[in-house]
Amino acid sequence: MNEADQESRQTSIPILYEDEQLVAVAKPSGMFVHRSMADRSATEFVVQNVRDQLGSFVYPVHRLDRPTSGVLLLAKNPEAAAIYGHMFAERQIRKTYLALVRGHTDDYGTVNRPLISDKARGKAPAHLLATHSQEAETEYCTLERFEAPFASGQHPTSRSALVEAYPKTGRYHQIRRHLSGISHPIIGDAEHGDTKLNRQYQLHAGVTHLMLAATRVEFLHPVTRTPLVIECLPPDSFTVVVRKLREEGIANREETDY
Repeated sequence: MNEADQESRQTSIPILYEDEQLVAVAKPSGMFVHRSMADRSATEFVVQNVRDQLGSFVYPVHRLDRPTSGVLLLAKNPEAAAIYGHMFAERQIRKTYLALVRGHTDDYGTVNRPLISDKARGKAPAHLLATHSQEAETEYCTLERFEAPFASGQHPTSRSALVEAYPKTGRYHQIRRHLSGISHPIIGDAEHGDTKLNRQYQLHAGVTHLMLAATRVEFLHPVTRTPLVIECLPPDSFTVVVRKLREEGIANREETDY
């Protein structure tokens, strides 16, 4: 499945919040935050898009994977970038993600499993990988469970769940790797997911990209000292899939706005 979603082709990235030090935007799926060696052919980047809108430089203070959509914070100057970077490092910023995963997850859960660092992946010898592991923790809560009328492996139906994930740390592909590690990979994940199941969901449910969206960021504003909540709905392509699963399958759901 191609992770470069057509949603990245919009001309102007929506701004969710802005003040003198910070701008929060709704990153589209399929767009890199900044230039990357992963795809030298890419021509659109969040940082450049927002810079062109504001007429000034911006500085990423955290990252979202290319196929992940949602809330992204950018500082307006290096000093603000340092402040917000420190807040992320000290876990003073709470992040919430929405994901559609394989199988029926528990009502609540915590994945506390070290992950190999980004720099060590594919470079360190196998017997030394443990020394390159980093602490990583992700909590999750199940919002809905679905059972779709198409086959999954040896099963006549396909089970999935809509979950909110709350990463306590910020490791490379953390949510994707943690959920995959407990046998609930995110639907549409070309790197850590189930390739055959991804094809089934593409064919029967219209999945075109990674079903992971950063929907909310919460923190105490470092200047005003007031609570700030910045929210972003998942893209239409995400909600269309969820609605299709609701309509065509058996849903066990809690109240949700998605």
